[in-house]
Amino acid sequence: MLRVGTRGSALALAQAGLVCEALQQHGIDHEVVVVETAGDRRAPDTPWGEGAFVAAIERALLEDRVDLAVHSAKDVPTEEDPRLRICAYLPREEPRDALVLAGSARPTIGRTGLAALPPGALIGTDSPRRTGFLRAHRPDLEVRPLHGNVDTRLRRLDEGRVDALILAAAGLIRLGRADRIGERIPEDIVPPAPGQGAIAIQTRANDTDSSEKVAALDDLPTRRAVEAERTLLRATGGGCRAPIGALASLDGAEMSIVAGFATIDGRASGIEQLSGSPDAATELARELARRLIARRSRFADRGRVLITRRGDGAQRLVARLAEHGIAGIVVPSIEIEILIDDGRLDGLFASPGYEWAVATSANGARAVSQAVARHGSRPSVARWAAVGSVTARELRVAGIAEVWQPGRANAASLAEELPVERAERVLLIRGSLADDELPTRLSARGAEVDEVVVYRTIEAPDSSRAFLSEALENGPIDAVIYASPSAVRGFLGLADRLGRRADVSTLPVLSIGPRTSEAVRSAGLTIAGEAATPDATAVAELTAELLAGDL
Repeated sequence: MLRVGTRGSALALAQAGLVCEALQQHGIDHEVVVVETAGDRRAPDTPWGEGAFVAAIERALLEDRVDLAVHSAKDVPTEEDPRLRICAYLPREEPRDALVLAGSARPTIGRTGLAALPPGALIGTDSPRRTGFLRAHRPDLEVRPLHGNVDTRLRRLDEGRVDALILAAAGLIRLGRADRIGERIPEDIVPPAPGQGAIAIQTRANDTDSSEKVAALDDLPTRRAVEAERTLLRATGGGCRAPIGALASLDGAEMSIVAGFATIDGRASGIEQLSGSPDAATELARELARRLIARRSRFADRGRVLITRRGDGAQRLVARLAEHGIAGIVVPSIEIEILIDDGRLDGLFASPGYEWAVATSANGARAVSQAVARHGSRPSVARWAAVGSVTARELRVAGIAEVWQPGRANAASLAEELPVERAERVLLIRGSLADDELPTRLSARGAEVDEVVVYRTIEAPDSSRAFLSEALENGPIDAVIYASPSAVRGFLGLADRLGRRADVSTLPVLSIGPRTSEAVRSAGLTIAGEAATPDATAVAELTAELLAGDL
């Protein structure tokens, strides 16, 4: 009996029903298990972030509460958990977006669809992608945020809140609401989200029995198309909420991919298309991504900013900045070296002796992941905490399902809010440059605090001098984004080695949080803005406000 995990919304249950029908056709016994997600717990008219509808179902899968997870393929984040695999895609439904009209949107004689909407018509959507492409195609329309499930948005439309909606056609069809579709919007006007219209079935990577059974459901043309689209999205640095659209289609022995980008304001956009053999789908997708990145960079005329972090976080920030027409230039000012554990971290897998383990950064959480890989099991600590959402996500990748977080993503909030009792033992998993604030505050509350240094931070690495030199030589810089106190010191150290301190010390500075801001001030620099949260979207929006003169 395979347990099929799904959300409880009408659309999710409809999609799970299609999976169950396919399982039934192959004689596979099954039952449906409804899993509540973070997206479900939000009010019906609030926005959601990447992975909001996926993480809880994946966690149920990893904890062996379900055997299969059913997802809309477009909702699955591009960074997949290596312990999971998508073992099947059902045959794809209509992948394009649909225009849904209200009675108040009077068509122009002789026109249909988007072309029929009068100037100033109000269009509701919760998608940055749809917003950007729609504004690029019809700048005379007014786009308004409209969140919630399909029924909620249709109700808002019928109440007159907006004149029209843009929704995924597949969702309307699966809910039996195809009659509401006024136009299936061509992909060269609004390219659909990568994976849109496809249902992905996920299993645990080590569950060969379930994987082999479900593999019989896999539709190869859908798999080839969706994997090509997701490859393109990943290569552009985008996530499932990015203003990047892509649609791959198979026609005999040829695959065609249409893809495009748009800034959220619609000021810049571009569509590219490539065709070739399905066997070369990955190469086609990556080449198309390179073309989109090149076109997008030509529109980045709102400024050039330096990003002092590296890795996936830097690439996400580059992508978010590009959505605002800003060129992000990565100059890594630190390097991270994971250290061989001194025994205390590995000791958590045997006899922990700690009531709490606290990861103070994503790098510390990655060290935990490596320890999990060494032991093949999860640590036996009772409770885990993380400073912020990125660190918490890394711990979940390591298989730690429940991670406590403070209200604000900083050490001071964690020290104040951590629900630790007197005499409880706390292990801080930290880097070599961590300061004494967190252990001092926790000790003052009566906790017994130990520390284990699991990574070393190398400031101003020699390998980054060329990046900074090239960035300064290729045109004016409008701002610097600092991601940590060590990044501040490292970046200024790089500038000193090049003899360019004077060139960078007068640049406007954007900080991701209070501790970074403190380091900026200590270095004698002036802060132009501090992000409310350290995620790429918030930092990019703050940068756009700065460069637009709104700060």
